[in-house]
Amino acid sequence: MLKQACYSLIITSLVCLQVPAQNNPASPAKPAAAAKKKPEFDDSILQAMDHGPFYFGSIHGSTNVNRPENNIALKGVALKLAGGNAGMSFDTELLRMADGWRGGYLTIEGERTTGGHPRRDGEYVFSTAPGPGWAKGGIFQDPRPVPVENPRGRPIGPLPRDWAKFKGLYRHGEKTILSYTVGTSEVLEFPWVEEKEGLQLFTRTLRVNSSSEPMLMLICEDPRAVGYVGAPDKMATSYQIALAQGNVAVMTVPRSEGPPTDGIAVGVVGAPKGSTLEIGLRGRVQLRLPSMAKATTFQVVIFNGKKSVMPALAKVVKARPQFPDLKQMCNPGPKMWGEALKVQGSLGTGTGPYVVDTITVPEENPYKSWIRCSGVDFFSDGRAAVSSLSGDVWLVSGLNSKLDNVQWKRFATGLYQPLGLRIVKDLVYVTCRDQIVRLHDFNRDGEADYYESFNNDISITDHYHEFVLDLQTDSAGNFYFAKGGNLGNASLPHHGTLCRVSPDGSRLDIVATGLRAPNGLGVGPNNEISVSDNEGNWVPSSRVNLVKQGGFYGHVFTSHTPEPPTTYDPPLFWLPHTYDVDNSSGGQVWVNSDRWGPLKGHMLHTSYGACLLFHVMHEEIDGVAQGAVFKFPLSFDSGIMRGRFREQDGQLYVCGLNVWQSANRSGANKRGIFQRVRYTGKPLQMPAAFHVKKNGLEITFTDPLDPASAGDTQNYGIEQWNYKWTSNYGSPEFSVQDPDKKGHDTVEIKKAVVGADNKTVFLEIDGLKPVMQMKIKYNINAADGTALKQEIFNTINKVPGE
Repeated sequence: MLKQACYSLIITSLVCLQVPAQNNPASPAKPAAAAKKKPEFDDSILQAMDHGPFYFGSIHGSTNVNRPENNIALKGVALKLAGGNAGMSFDTELLRMADGWRGGYLTIEGERTTGGHPRRDGEYVFSTAPGPGWAKGGIFQDPRPVPVENPRGRPIGPLPRDWAKFKGLYRHGEKTILSYTVGTSEVLEFPWVEEKEGLQLFTRTLRVNSSSEPMLMLICEDPRAVGYVGAPDKMATSYQIALAQGNVAVMTVPRSEGPPTDGIAVGVVGAPKGSTLEIGLRGRVQLRLPSMAKATTFQVVIFNGKKSVMPALAKVVKARPQFPDLKQMCNPGPKMWGEALKVQGSLGTGTGPYVVDTITVPEENPYKSWIRCSGVDFFSDGRAAVSSLSGDVWLVSGLNSKLDNVQWKRFATGLYQPLGLRIVKDLVYVTCRDQIVRLHDFNRDGEADYYESFNNDISITDHYHEFVLDLQTDSAGNFYFAKGGNLGNASLPHHGTLCRVSPDGSRLDIVATGLRAPNGLGVGPNNEISVSDNEGNWVPSSRVNLVKQGGFYGHVFTSHTPEPPTTYDPPLFWLPHTYDVDNSSGGQVWVNSDRWGPLKGHMLHTSYGACLLFHVMHEEIDGVAQGAVFKFPLSFDSGIMRGRFREQDGQLYVCGLNVWQSANRSGANKRGIFQRVRYTGKPLQMPAAFHVKKNGLEITFTDPLDPASAGDTQNYGIEQWNYKWTSNYGSPEFSVQDPDKKGHDTVEIKKAVVGADNKTVFLEIDGLKPVMQMKIKYNINAADGTALKQEIFNTINKVPGE
């Protein structure tokens, strides 16, 4: 038994340090350049970008011959070491150091240059398989549940909080300090690469607070390896020996002939008295720590190389410990990103009630940062924070009436596909694919010092389509975001759901299901929650939902029910892809300012695909919500999907980017935009309210109408159609009268009656019935003679009295 116990130890080693990585069986072979398919989008722009000292993502690491699956840290953070010539990836769900490598940092790529699937770019040094990095009660067995949706799948989500929890990371200049808990003990960890005694060592300096129980830490593993713990020049008589003797763990991968000569060695510097190194089953190198009455700092060192030089490691282990003060390193370090970048904005022109001002995005910047604006909110002093899909958060100041001195300051980097941002009490919260991050700037120098994991309960896979989208709050302080599906049957409990996180970040729950690609939310003045979705399987066209607790919104693959639903909660409104309306919906924002015209309290909707802004008019009949939209006569430089009103000027600020649908728009020539929709004070001359009556439709305008033209039925045209709710991708448009016939039906208007206020028109219609899509076209005049040649698109879910 003792001999068998010796036969395992950590990570696979290089047969010889001089062997090129591509010939190393532990390094995945790179495909020949000629065989590589040319990507539709150029990932090199992400590769060239300076992402800072770390990069969050689903980090693809080592593949061992006895473990065919790729070693993926689904919620990993890759730490840049040795100036980018080495790296380690830390699994924030399992608190394991998943990989260590040298000779490069990351290859960053992803569907449509989203950058979500980076992989290590260098020679393998050590790794661990997916599983807890720290034991509980001496046991490493993964306690996480296997999802009901995928009973053959792997466990999901972070470890239970009473086992271990990732708290975040501190940035101290180019150095990163990880912060997490193991049981009740606080742990700080500083991963680095050091040169000692002529050896390149991967080091993990740890500060562990007092612990009433022993602790067991996984360092590395390889099921193919054999090894021992003892003096590095001879075999030990036991598989575990007190570290006080200055012993190290040595592991090698056997050769087919002759004794092994090269491998991996692990030692511990300054180990607490009573600590032991162990070689467990399947080549697992473990460090057992005793209970500790006070905080203790020690260092794990890992070396991969020739066995002949490993005795030098014993000198390192025996040397007097000299560790950095990790508590001190949690304080702000030197700035990384220099001074703010100054740009000149431009003011919109036009004769209408709204114009679009452009806040220039500094596309050319010293960091080669590809700024694709994905979220925006404002501090109490009027500055903006803007997130970028590429992983940054920027602070934007100088948002005055002229936009003549706008400044962009790089605030945070390396985040995992940030697609939503909210500021609460002047702290920035960012929705990323792996977590909600709360950013702290302790010394107020305009750069984030602490990236706090506010909540990381969301379950994910590395499927490209599982974006986590938007971030909104209600009046109670709850946070809301939406998670996309994987384009098939849900395999995770959070696929295609609207999620809520408690104000303190301690709890995540599901509000609604049945979403496919929900790129945007909104929370109204009375805590109305809206969410959009986009055409695809079970989603016949773009739709915006007014959400209720427990609602199901149509995407059967993400219904999370034992049997497929046969009906769904109808949307507030559908939007067609025809007529240049909306082929990919964004988020919603509610007008909260009297300084933006007479629309305070109204909902606005953004179109990511068509680069448009809509005014939403909605009502509720017998508890059933329905709505109509009017397209603002404005154009934007890219798809817009997030909007906020700024308290200081009362104007609407929108941001967006260009990746999918909007990439095909001729006017969407910018990859990322930040623009302001400014009210000029001129009459809106547009519909302000829309109501369905038993025998017709009532439209109220913002300004008086010319009664003669508004009362003439010949100046109106209405057509209607339905979609089919099927598993097909989208739906053609079908006749209401003949449901199997493609096309539209014309709706007869019997009478047009202008109300006493000269703003309201009632269109009398016989036999009005619920319909998925209606288009109302009119060509009338305002009282001042302005021509109103406009369109309304609406959905009727309920007719009064029926």
